[in-house]
Amino acid sequence: MIRAGIFIGVDKTGGLQKLNDAAAGARRMYQWALAQGMTSDTHAKLFTDEGGAKVDPTKIADAIDEICNRGAGVEQLIVYFAGHGAYVQRGDRWLLSDAPQKTWAAVNVNGSIELASMSGVPHVVMISDACRVAPEGLDNQRVEGIEIFPNSGGGDASHPVDEFYACFLGRTAAEIKQPNGEAANYSALYTDALLDALRGTRPELLEPGKNGDAARYVRPRPLQQYLAAEIPRRVKVLGLEKKVNQNPEAKINSDDVWVARHDGTVAGNLGAAPRPAPGAPPAPPPTLRTVAAELTSVASQGTGRDVETKLQAVVDSTIPGASTLVGAVRKVAQPFGPTHFESQCGIKVRGARVIGFTAPLAQGKLLSENLLRIDSLDGPGVSVMLRLDDGSACVIPVIREFLAALTFADGDLVDVAYEPSDNSWRWDMYRDRADDVRALRAVAAAASEHGRFRLEGESAERIGRQMQYAKGIDPTLAVYAAHAYHDAQRIDRIREMSGYLRADIGVTFFDLELLSGGMRQRQIDKSAQVLPFLPLLSQGWSLLRANRVRLHPALEGIERTMRDSLWTVFDERGADKIERAMQSREVR
Repeated sequence: MIRAGIFIGVDKTGGLQKLNDAAAGARRMYQWALAQGMTSDTHAKLFTDEGGAKVDPTKIADAIDEICNRGAGVEQLIVYFAGHGAYVQRGDRWLLSDAPQKTWAAVNVNGSIELASMSGVPHVVMISDACRVAPEGLDNQRVEGIEIFPNSGGGDASHPVDEFYACFLGRTAAEIKQPNGEAANYSALYTDALLDALRGTRPELLEPGKNGDAARYVRPRPLQQYLAAEIPRRVKVLGLEKKVNQNPEAKINSDDVWVARHDGTVAGNLGAAPRPAPGAPPAPPPTLRTVAAELTSVASQGTGRDVETKLQAVVDSTIPGASTLVGAVRKVAQPFGPTHFESQCGIKVRGARVIGFTAPLAQGKLLSENLLRIDSLDGPGVSVMLRLDDGSACVIPVIREFLAALTFADGDLVDVAYEPSDNSWRWDMYRDRADDVRALRAVAAAASEHGRFRLEGESAERIGRQMQYAKGIDPTLAVYAAHAYHDAQRIDRIREMSGYLRADIGVTFFDLELLSGGMRQRQIDKSAQVLPFLPLLSQGWSLLRANRVRLHPALEGIERTMRDSLWTVFDERGADKIERAMQSREVR
């Protein structure tokens, strides 16, 4: 297998605290790559800020472009980053030397992954030893970054991309001071554990080859399991439980591939004597991610009562953050407000107050600060912008025969649900399953808010099919499922859901068309037949440029007006831009 690697390490970014082991960690990874047989300069490239150098994202992009388009025959590309990271607009950014002063001096990780899957390289591995927290300060919040994979791929996103992250969303990645006590002697916790595995010093991870192949291999899924158990184990051994809260995360989409090969001599090439492993690592400790997966499984096959039983068990556990997750599920699952309008269409809101709305393609009346009745609309559905009393705004599709139910918490739009109006023909189909659908949607919403809603494992097919079936009585479930399927690179499932939704209610949602590839190289106007005319979930924004999607010209720069919210919310400047676009009647 012809392999290539890009290794990036940035110790100093803007005014953020200088790191000790990012550049050195990237160099260790680079040396590992050379020992694996990658050729220096042509197939293994190192970018660090050692010696005062600056790491420029365009040079990284040029190197990847050369590998993808001129490095004929490359079958696997590993991209590693160590440095400061941030979670901007619900998407990961790797901050490089000139960030945040230069908003482009960063890597848009989500957009890069989108393009990586279309790059033509059969297997891409993205490894991030960086924090994943919301940035502090307005300058950091404006960092957009660039996609480092070429925008020249065509066709479907069919090639697997595996993602490895040092920590969960909202968490930090730690550098650990070494026992010798020297002030400058720090090493990255995640990279050290990763290299132990990649160098072949953990025998329990080494799997045999096939057809008489005497080599031993490290494969992505066992590596994921090892890291999930090993990082918490090292934290405990070092007595840092009260200082370090780090659980690695990974999304594995490949099968029957490997990331390291050992023939019995490679592990010693770096001068580090392999140490024997104390048997197979224990099972990873339970985390919010595993809790969310269990809740999703229960909600997809049981009843609302089964979910409540599981929620109580989670509350009684000692898993950090579990009670917050459970509280979010219970709040979203609780119905509120009227179950119908005479017009069979409208919006109800809890946790915020509506002071006005814009709906050029509909006629409606604000009945109270929480209720908007839609009396008539042009077509099966249109977009409505709500202005809230805190100065924010959101764009919500209104659909014939459905009530949209919005839940806000501390300014964050945490859930959008659609339930049939009880005076429509859809109500009888919904009524018998209302509690189950609400429970499933609540779990999806709460898990998404915590960055951990996944469709994976043996139950993924069943869960996905259940959510697809329920979309006709709550179309929002299709939005949650589409983002989860996109993570798993199941684009075929997203296309199915988008088609079913269009056949059922006459339109489909923006997010489904975006994630299915149906919007590539498109200008979004009224003819697009999608609702609304921009992403519903905030995490979709980081994928627009990778798919070459062009929003209405009046919305230029609107992403810089977004608030931190699961579902897209804008500040007052964004509301003004949206109103101009809607008043043009060029978007639905």
